[in-house]
Amino acid sequence: MVFQLSNTVLLSLLLVLISTALLLIVQKNTTNVIPGHKITNRDPTFIIAGPSGSGKTSLFNVLTTDTVKPTVMSQTPNVAEDYMLPSTVKSFKFKLIEFPGHVKLRYRLFDTLKESTALKGLIFVVDSTIDPQKLADTAEFLYDILALTERFPEGVDIMIACNKSESFSSRPPLKIRDALEKEIGKVIERKAKSLSAVNKSGETIGESGSDDASAASLNFQGIRDFNFDALDGNVDAIEGSVLKNQIEKWECWIDERSVN
Repeated sequence: MVFQLSNTVLLSLLLVLISTALLLIVQKNTTNVIPGHKITNRDPTFIIAGPSGSGKTSLFNVLTTDTVKPTVMSQTPNVAEDYMLPSTVKSFKFKLIEFPGHVKLRYRLFDTLKESTALKGLIFVVDSTIDPQKLADTAEFLYDILALTERFPEGVDIMIACNKSESFSSRPPLKIRDALEKEIGKVIERKAKSLSAVNKSGETIGESGSDDASAASLNFQGIRDFNFDALDGNVDAIEGSVLKNQIEKWECWIDERSVN
């Protein structure tokens, strides 16, 4: 009887240990998952995004081939499955994906953000020669990205890669960052008013408004003066130039995120 009881206890302990191990594995694989979305990309991944004409594809080419090539507007994402880190930890490999900036093709970026578990960082490329007063569309694009990345438990680090910094008309990174903050604040205010108007009218938010509603009620609700520092993910604005192959600061940023 004692022998049988001991076997029963041992079996119970073994089942508990197996269940605990399985739970830890599941938790490890879902720590960076947006709840409610299927998972199609579990690879450690860096993403390049931004408005059309900012230099995204050229940056992808420099990072993957170390050459600047003439480019045309991308229609499909560019993917490097085994991207080697640019400078320091050569033994690590990652997936590097560059997405088209056209409004009608941005859904591919948003789908990937929803369906990835190991996003290491997102490089948001902007043209630093643009007038800060004309960043409204760029800011709304970045807002849409933040509305997704901030749903991850610890957010996603984002670098605003201020390209074309060699130009005489380029703006300092901090000025671009500040301008984007102000414009995102306006986007939040507009969406909050729109959501409030819908709620007051008694209408049910359908499919077309579901993303705006969830984004407006996420971490942005009630924010009067939007500030990147309040986000879970870090947002850095760093100057550089793809044309002049002056991307060392961007490479260092990628390296730092790869080991975290």
